[in-house]
Amino acid sequence: MALNAGDGEAPLIGALGDLIEDLVVELGGPIRPRTDTGAVITRRRGGSAANVAVAAVLAGGRGRFLGNVGGDDLADSLLARLGSVGVEPVVSRVGRAGTVIAVIDAEGERSLLTDRGSSGDLAEIPPGALDGLAALHVPAYAFAVEPLGATAASALAVAREVGILTSVDTSAVPVIEGMGPGGFRRMLVGLTPDVVLCNEDEARALGVDGPLAGVGLTIVKRGARPALLLREGFAVEEVPARAVAEVADTTGAGDAFAAGVLVGLCSGLGPRESVEAGHVMGAAAVAVTGALQGTEYIAGPG
Repeated sequence: MALNAGDGEAPLIGALGDLIEDLVVELGGPIRPRTDTGAVITRRRGGSAANVAVAAVLAGGRGRFLGNVGGDDLADSLLARLGSVGVEPVVSRVGRAGTVIAVIDAEGERSLLTDRGSSGDLAEIPPGALDGLAALHVPAYAFAVEPLGATAASALAVAREVGILTSVDTSAVPVIEGMGPGGFRRMLVGLTPDVVLCNEDEARALGVDGPLAGVGLTIVKRGARPALLLREGFAVEEVPARAVAEVADTTGAGDAFAAGVLVGLCSGLGPRESVEAGHVMGAAAVAVTGALQGTEYIAGPG
């Protein structure tokens, strides 16, 4: 897992994929069919890759977002929000921005209605996108649509060739089901990322019961339970999660966790300590509504 960051400089984490609007709907109670249901509705900057880039900054690193964001006013607003928290966008501007409606129930769990807009239209790696990166992270959402999927695979291959740490998050069970567990595992073997992150449901859908072939580090997130750290030739390690007094919203928690892990690894922490840093960021994310938005949640590596 070679690094590509300068001495004494915070590691630069690149995340390739979606920058979209999150329309967050906090329900006041169960949805009542054919009549009104009270809710609090807010608009936020979202997208799994964008969330990782922002959380990397909040975790004490630097963040760069790579993708296609559309050429409309909504895309302008989303890019401005990225810049306001210190994330560098390296993007193409084709089509329209996407929107995800995140419905949050009384227990803080979310259901997503997704319109990705033109996020999948990234046909080539933007010039300079990989320059100076310590790590390149790709949520598997990127592989569900073309030409973004092919561009993401190419970016990971180039990153590995030049010694950048590479990371893939399995993202969601429907993404795995769309490729089939066997097809998804074959894709991972072909990509050979240094790090694969998945939650317990995704691990079950993939049939993960040990280290993935060709992957240096497999991390299984299990909510409030200890995360599993799987490395070839090592016993399975459990890394306890951070206690959270009250879960407000799980949106972006996995992305924040990924950012904490990557900033930790690229700052010289070992795998276990990096997962602990991921837990810090994940705990901060579930304590607020929507993905992490502000610098008050900075955790920092170590």
